[in-house]
Amino acid sequence: MQRYHDFDALRSAAMLLGIVLHGMMSFVPLPLAVWHTQDVARDESYLFLLHAIHGFRLQLFFVLSGFFTMMMWKKYGLKKLLSHRVKRILLPLIIFTIPLLPIFIATDYYGRQITANYDSSLSIWDASKAGDPDAIKQHIASGANPNTADLIGVTPLSWATRLGHIPAVEALQLQGVDIHAAEPDGTTPLHNAALFGNLEMAKFLVSSGADINAETSLGYTPLSLTEVDELSTVIIAEMMSVQLDDTQLADRRDEVIVFLKENGANLGSANLEEPLAWLYPFLPGIKPLVNQLPAAGQLGMELAAIFWILCVLPVFQHLWFLYYLFLIVLGFVAVTWICRNRGWKPVPSWMVSWPFCLIWVVPLTLVPQFFMITDFGPDTAASPIPWPPLVLYYSIFFGFGALAFGRKSFDSTAGRFWPIALILAIPILLLGISEYSERGSLFISTQTNSLSAFFRHHLLCTILSVLYAWLMIFGLIGAFRKFCSGENRSIRYLSDASYWLYIAHLPVAMLLQIWIANAPWPGALKLICICTITTLFLLAIYEIAVRYTWIGAMLNGRKYRSN
Repeated sequence: MQRYHDFDALRSAAMLLGIVLHGMMSFVPLPLAVWHTQDVARDESYLFLLHAIHGFRLQLFFVLSGFFTMMMWKKYGLKKLLSHRVKRILLPLIIFTIPLLPIFIATDYYGRQITANYDSSLSIWDASKAGDPDAIKQHIASGANPNTADLIGVTPLSWATRLGHIPAVEALQLQGVDIHAAEPDGTTPLHNAALFGNLEMAKFLVSSGADINAETSLGYTPLSLTEVDELSTVIIAEMMSVQLDDTQLADRRDEVIVFLKENGANLGSANLEEPLAWLYPFLPGIKPLVNQLPAAGQLGMELAAIFWILCVLPVFQHLWFLYYLFLIVLGFVAVTWICRNRGWKPVPSWMVSWPFCLIWVVPLTLVPQFFMITDFGPDTAASPIPWPPLVLYYSIFFGFGALAFGRKSFDSTAGRFWPIALILAIPILLLGISEYSERGSLFISTQTNSLSAFFRHHLLCTILSVLYAWLMIFGLIGAFRKFCSGENRSIRYLSDASYWLYIAHLPVAMLLQIWIANAPWPGALKLICICTITTLFLLAIYEIAVRYTWIGAMLNGRKYRSN
């Protein structure tokens, strides 16, 4: 079978970029619910790198997977193709998910315990998280603004009240902070105290003059938040980075309820019987959008929200792409069998010719991309229930790769103008990220209550996201064809090892993130250390215990030691 050295190298690069992507996650300002290790060197600039990689990496991988899948079908037929994909994709998914899932759970728990001990000397926000009043005073004396939100939009007061640090709240009050100040959605410190069953904080705030019946923009009073079910409260706590003992939540809430009622609290105007009321506490900004929909639309959104939640249970973790790849391969087998039996002819050559192929791949990709929820680029769905827009999305990239195999029009044009493609991708990425920030996220935060404004920004973000992905794909294909088209033993070795490295890297990278999270090193140095150590460690394991074993045979085919 013909070897495509450039595509082998490109496929391995796409796999290895996953180590960089996950290695930087502790430096990206995200809630602990998204990534449980938060490095003290986290910085908003890492968001750019995150979007830059996430915006094209797996799309490129699926294009190449489609290309090689078609090549194998042409060579061996559908039956052998399916057998090969079961061995190389389905079996690794099953075999590695079983041990990796409990490892992830244990690592997440360990990470939360370690990184919960914030270094109060680093910033006023960390001092508030740690509940260190002396450090808070020192930061303010050094010029820190106690009313400024951090990178994820949380003020020192909000951190202190959420985590139940009364001395920290008192220190902020003495420094001129209004301890009754509401967040943009109307949530007051007393709301947080009531929601999480913190009686001591509630008593302190009420004695300091807190409005016991203050309402959020959704109509919730502190008392009404005590009626939020325990499961939703645990989810909210995760999103707010609150360490919550759910075994004692009910008893603690009962105490808060008694106290609030004794002081004249009422339930306010919030209607917990509304169809989507259960979503409002942990999907901020959704209520004003839902209220603009007709009744049928509200019911449809509720069903969509339930389905969405079922689609994000992280069973497969980072191996979800193997699950989707296998599903798409099954679809490829079915479609190919139908086309062969009906005698359908190949698509016109211009449809796989660069840049003319953009005429149809861009509009087609826009459809599933529009239904993505949380990111510039595609969603991530690690649950056993596939996310339909994501299946369709990656099927388009896979299908294009399959259509491109063996076509002279693709071979002669795929590498054309690759520097221009890469250069154009940069401003498109910047514009896309800008639109994403303007749009907000329906399931994280919204910057506007206007449904029309949300979808206007969302449409622009969708268009730019799709353009960026395809420009990066063709730009990188051209670059690798120019510089990596010849045989290279080192690249070949790394290409073989990349599958193993990607499968096994995440627990190693997460442990390294945990161990150095509080080290006073530059973030870039930490990231380099995480990626380098993870890669070298797993390469050693690959050579010693994987390459010539049944594991290596399953992943890459049988290898034999040279004499």
